[in-house]
Amino acid sequence: MTSDGDAGALAVDYAPVREALAARDATAFVHAGSSDDPVLRYLARASDVDGELAVCVTPEQSMLFAPDDPDAARESFPGDRVLPGGGDVPTGERVAVALDDLGRSGTVLAPRTVPHDAALYLEDRGFEVASTAVVDDARVAKTDRERLRQRSVQAAADAAVARARTVLRESEREHGDGHGHGHGGDGAAVEGGESDHDPQDDHLAFEGMAVTTERLRREVAAELAAGGVDPGVVAVGAGADATPGSDAAIRPGEPVVLAIAPRDRDGYHGRVVRTLIVEGDGGWTRRAQLAADGAVDAALAELEPGATVAAVEREGVAELTAYGFDAPESVFDAHGVGLDRREPPLAEDAEIPEGAVLALDATASGPDGVVRVADLAVVTVDGAERLGTADRSLEP
Repeated sequence: MTSDGDAGALAVDYAPVREALAARDATAFVHAGSSDDPVLRYLARASDVDGELAVCVTPEQSMLFAPDDPDAARESFPGDRVLPGGGDVPTGERVAVALDDLGRSGTVLAPRTVPHDAALYLEDRGFEVASTAVVDDARVAKTDRERLRQRSVQAAADAAVARARTVLRESEREHGDGHGHGHGGDGAAVEGGESDHDPQDDHLAFEGMAVTTERLRREVAAELAAGGVDPGVVAVGAGADATPGSDAAIRPGEPVVLAIAPRDRDGYHGRVVRTLIVEGDGGWTRRAQLAADGAVDAALAELEPGATVAAVEREGVAELTAYGFDAPESVFDAHGVGLDRREPPLAEDAEIPEGAVLALDATASGPDGVVRVADLAVVTVDGAERLGTADRSLEP
């Protein structure tokens, strides 16, 4: 398992890049783009630098081109040199000129996502640009410090789920459409003194205000921010799958799907999905919860060094099917999580190495919505370990 110690700044092992240069008889590796690009976040470790960056790795040295204040980047860049970037001269052109000045020539390797203009600047200087996935491959197995960051983010995500549980658990049933202030009456009287109140129109209210998916999303985002992480993507769905922009009233008895993918200041993501039901009556949702919960656990048991993504997903799908939840409505997905919310290993035939961090995501679709469960897991020498401890119960 890759190790870089227990604490402190994040390191980068440029050896795989240099091995790729040697294997393909290339003169340099280059990538340019915005400071939030996952490849650049990995290679530059410049979380305090904003703007356009570029990283250049040759057999002899590694260079970061940073805008405005290169001194700020020097504090965290694990490579050899930090040079000015941006300004009146495009960063991609600065890299091409620097390689030319160093007397480099021949093939330059770059990710498929390298900006078109950066590739053109290199080609204008006589370099041939060829694509490589070496950095994506190197990022799959996380170091000790990377996993520590993801554990910390996942702990913040767990606290956010707990906050959502508190809001729903302490909510009260009220009448109305759920978009007022939560002070509904007992229903309008009709002829004969009977109420026209339909319990299906009831909604939940918390601290005197209606609970909507947007309000719950804000509560969760605030908890994440209080935990010192960027909320990233927070999606909530009531009676349907989670969506970032919904604002539907949350009603008793319907499944509420909460999907969270926060990140820390270095860009490392967490991932957790839970389904909660206030005043649930069992039925299909209870069976769906058992299926989704079991699917994640079955996939977790399959995870080990050398296992393929397809094998892990098959275990999850088999568990869903055993409970009567079939494709295509019900699905199981396994994928890497790190500086991207979704990153390698992705391909079905991809072998999963020790140190990889994956999201295991089960969706059981029923007549009145979906039930989802998702957790993060890290692959260890002996199998896999779940990251995070968020309760999976349907009851808040």
